[in-house]
Amino acid sequence: MLKQLVIGVLLLVLLSSCGAPTPVNEVAVTMGDFYYDPATLTILVGQTISITLVNTGALEHDFVVEKIDVSSVSSSGDVGGHHMGGSHSDYDLHVSVEAGGTSVLKFTANQPGTYKIFCSVEGHEEAGMVAELIVVSE
Repeated sequence: MLKQLVIGVLLLVLLSSCGAPTPVNEVAVTMGDFYYDPATLTILVGQTISITLVNTGALEHDFVVEKIDVSSVSSSGDVGGHHMGGSHSDYDLHVSVEAGGTSVLKFTANQPGTYKIFCSVEGHEEAGMVAELIVVSE
């Protein structure tokens, strides 16, 4: 009986993990030397999200979404001096984090869609520092 219960619970866990990612309101993202972890973020449209960006790398990194319809954007923390490829105003979402630092980015996404996240520090996107932001309606 116990064996059947354990097997049933394991099957339930496996089946529940096969669906679409669960949208989050708060998430921590590790920024290392040329990666984001997790590499995919799923959020709900119209909900405020708080992303804590932890830079464990030896270099300054940033979190950029070039074009996205957002509102209520704010950031705080260890924002770096930053040597990005474009000006800050070229991006709808942007926060840089100094090496070893932590920043918090808050915003509300107003339109569903899939958006590319990248590091705009010269050469970092080309080195593979990209991720994906998925905004869903439900």
